[in-house]
Amino acid sequence: MLGRLGSLFGPYERPRKIRSRAQCDFFHTMDLPGHGTVFGLWDLRATIDAYLGSPDLAGKRVLDVGTASGYLTFEMEKRGAEVVSLEARRWAEVPYSREPLDADRRQRELDTALERLKNGYWMAHHALGSRARVHYGDVYAVPGRLGRFDVVVMGMILGHLRDPVRALASISRLGCTQIIVTEGALNDERPIGYFAPDPAIRAPTNIWWSMSPGCVSRMLGIFGFEVTVARACHRCLHAPGGVEKVAAVDVAINTFVGRRSTS
Repeated sequence: MLGRLGSLFGPYERPRKIRSRAQCDFFHTMDLPGHGTVFGLWDLRATIDAYLGSPDLAGKRVLDVGTASGYLTFEMEKRGAEVVSLEARRWAEVPYSREPLDADRRQRELDTALERLKNGYWMAHHALGSRARVHYGDVYAVPGRLGRFDVVVMGMILGHLRDPVRALASISRLGCTQIIVTEGALNDERPIGYFAPDPAIRAPTNIWWSMSPGCVSRMLGIFGFEVTVARACHRCLHAPGGVEKVAAVDVAINTFVGRRSTS
């Protein structure tokens, strides 16, 4: 039975049936038919076009890297794209030395957090009538079986990767002529990256890098992309007392739109 299902879905995940919001978390705020507004860390509803660099996605095949609960996927579908959502099978933090029991406990917490976001994705997928497909795998080894893509979107992902250049190398082999990267870039005119983990503090984190606009542009340039950069403010939400006590701040984010020829 499992073999037949695996053949049916190929490299894509079998859709989950999630019936309760209590099983879910959301990275982005969304309005879902039958569920109302679900709240996440970011509310991009008013600024999504600027966030995506206002691309023409109609008829394009798009890969959404690090989809989390899927907001970018569903918004790009609304704009006429055929979208494949890519998410990790497991998250991994910066590997500070820890006692084995503590490391195991922390990994279980990360696994639970990721599964709740995946559940949020599938609940939204059903509520919105999405046709997007999902692959859970490794951004450093995106399988060729997913096919070729016109556009790749990496929303606030690059700084979370231990080896962003290796990830871009994997993605660049998928044939895309356009890549959209958003990052809260380091305010420095030089093309530099700041290594974020601090062993003196040892704060749990999966943020490896803060990169200047020049650094991100040069990384994309390695793979033949000519880059334009636009900066806009987007709403970040913090709800220490629950959604009824939301504090909101506007955060400046850079959107890098890279284009390359097919020749």
